[in-house]
Amino acid sequence: MGTLAHAFQFNWYALPVGGIGILMFLTGFFIYLQNRRSPVNFSFFLICLCGILWLVGIAAVYAASDPSLALLIYRRVSFLGVAFISPCIYCFSVFWLGRYKKQRVLVWTFFATSTAFYLTGLVSASSFPGIYRYFWGYYPQYGPVNRWFLFFFLVAILTAFYNFITAYRRESPGLRKKQISFITMAFVVSFIGISDFVPKLVYNPVYPLGSLCVFFWMLVVAYAIIRYKAMDIETVIHKTLMWLATTTAAIVPFAALIYWTQRFRDPSSAWGSTFYYLAVAIAFYFYFRSIQPRLDHLFQRQRRNLLAVMTRFSRELVLLKNLRDLLQSFARMLRRQLYVRRLSVFLLDEKNGEYIPAIAKGLRNLKPFAKDHPFLAWLEKKDGVVMGDLVSADPEVETFKGETEEFFLATQGMVAVPLVLGGKLIGVVSLGRKANLKPYRPNEVRFLAELKIPVTIAFSNSMQYENISELYTQVRGMSEELKRWNVELERRVGDRTRELVRTQEQLTQAEKLATLGTLAGGVAHEINNPLTAVLTNAQILKMTAGEDVKESLDLIEEGAKRCQGIVQKLMKYARKTAEEAPHKDVDLRDVVKGTCALLGFQFQQENIVIEMKLGDVQAVKGIAGELDQVLTNLLVNARDAIQAARVKGKITVETRETPDAVELIVTDNGIGIPKENQKKIFDPFFTTKDVGSGTGLGLAVSFGILKRHNAAISVTSVPGKGATFTVRFPLAVPKSLNT
Repeated sequence: MGTLAHAFQFNWYALPVGGIGILMFLTGFFIYLQNRRSPVNFSFFLICLCGILWLVGIAAVYAASDPSLALLIYRRVSFLGVAFISPCIYCFSVFWLGRYKKQRVLVWTFFATSTAFYLTGLVSASSFPGIYRYFWGYYPQYGPVNRWFLFFFLVAILTAFYNFITAYRRESPGLRKKQISFITMAFVVSFIGISDFVPKLVYNPVYPLGSLCVFFWMLVVAYAIIRYKAMDIETVIHKTLMWLATTTAAIVPFAALIYWTQRFRDPSSAWGSTFYYLAVAIAFYFYFRSIQPRLDHLFQRQRRNLLAVMTRFSRELVLLKNLRDLLQSFARMLRRQLYVRRLSVFLLDEKNGEYIPAIAKGLRNLKPFAKDHPFLAWLEKKDGVVMGDLVSADPEVETFKGETEEFFLATQGMVAVPLVLGGKLIGVVSLGRKANLKPYRPNEVRFLAELKIPVTIAFSNSMQYENISELYTQVRGMSEELKRWNVELERRVGDRTRELVRTQEQLTQAEKLATLGTLAGGVAHEINNPLTAVLTNAQILKMTAGEDVKESLDLIEEGAKRCQGIVQKLMKYARKTAEEAPHKDVDLRDVVKGTCALLGFQFQQENIVIEMKLGDVQAVKGIAGELDQVLTNLLVNARDAIQAARVKGKITVETRETPDAVELIVTDNGIGIPKENQKKIFDPFFTTKDVGSGTGLGLAVSFGILKRHNAAISVTSVPGKGATFTVRFPLAVPKSLNT
């Protein structure tokens, strides 16, 4: 501690420089945390990171008591920030203006050049031949190499300005043009700080004001973000105001206190100074503890109100059984809480391939939107609340700007809330102008972003419940019709026995599907809705929970989502079999993905890995549900063979196309099949398993199903090294004939 005190001395000129550097870093880090996936936010954070290295490092140089130490600190710390700040500014201009694809080579060239100058400065006396002594402290002297660095610095900065100016000229009048103008103005202000280089080139005892330029740069950028939403940050306005209020209410009074009480401190007494600063620190701690809850209450009051609304509405979701009631309750809640005059909800209609208006308040004659509508496809990828007056200025929507404006014009909307589940857009909510004519505030946008999660799950459950109910009715009707047809066939000719057997098989399958449809409908209502409540409340608790509780809530959320996924797969399996009863085109890759997804988790628990190698193949004619059954039997047999071998299991499922057939191949590393049994395994009731462990019908049933599909199955095996089953589906038109 004594050595450190000897190396540095208190310097008033170093305080504002270091303070602005810390403030710059905190600002950049805060903006980065709001959207960690945004390259714009990250590149802005890099600028602020360079700023703290430059300013805090130069503050240490000012306070250094030894010239060699001062030069060492500048070489290693401060010059690191100075060397990279210009390419970081250029990188920000590239990402913010959406030009990275065209200018990425120049970006990396600038960073490589900065790295070369920095490494040279660490070892070369031509970079820093000495150090000046000014009234504010030590200051580095730039040599010949760093004069070239200064030229490179100017080139990088001016190239960034070129991007801003050309973008400003090309942009039509509107919000985006204002954003560009303010960001450009901010960097022009910071550019004035280049005057700091003058005392480094020649002896010039004029106090450097580069840190002051940086401070004004932060003010202009903050204004552009707050007033014109220059970056993709949902809560910056709220938290920035809270931060400014906290700073004003807490830091400013104590800065004044320190200033007025300095006269009572005895500088010659180390103990007196220590007790003075200790008393100020203790007083500041208790003052800040008392003022912080009041500031929280002031800025978080409406957020707590909206959070209470979301909690009550999430509880109501469990009680809403049909889609109509859910839509009405959702629209009523938004109109009451946000004073929305016009509101519409579009839901996906899979059969017609479009988003249809499910409910509209204050609107008439709404028309559906196509499923492949460019703006809705972009919403599906973005999965975030979008403001209508800002999205048109986003470079990402430039290619479909007309379709975006068409959507907001048709719905008279100001805010679009996508309902995305599992990466798929199932609907979109459009909110129009508020009755009080006020804009949507950041806390309201955040409320919508958090509300859309439980609402999306509830809408999905209700839509699936209605689809399964409709499917159940259709299956029951089909069952009754098949029964009457069976009686009629029995009274007719006896030479149609084969047709009667096929009809009876369809009847049995229909009865099974009816039972499965009833089970799936009950699962959707009795399990998914309580799961929605569990998932929603876990997410709500995470917003206010401490780190010690957050981990448990993450486990609850993960478990609920896993249960929900299992239920959805079960219902999808039931629907698919019933709907695809007639022979039609089936993509074997979809069959493999669905079956492996259904069995994958169970096999994983048994230390068996399923590997999929899905080559491009033509569709085959058949029934997807029956092909699922065939693949399930092959995978289960492979698992049993692996367990008998007591090895770490691996099953490979492959699809490939030959000149005259499409092949489905299942390979395992199990115990294998003896040669004498390979001709018997497709016989009914033949099994090598213990009594009670197998019926011997799995492969026999699969053989019959494949025979009805005009497909063939064969097996090759080496005992002790596993087995390979190959299923061949003949092509309707062999490739050899096409050529």
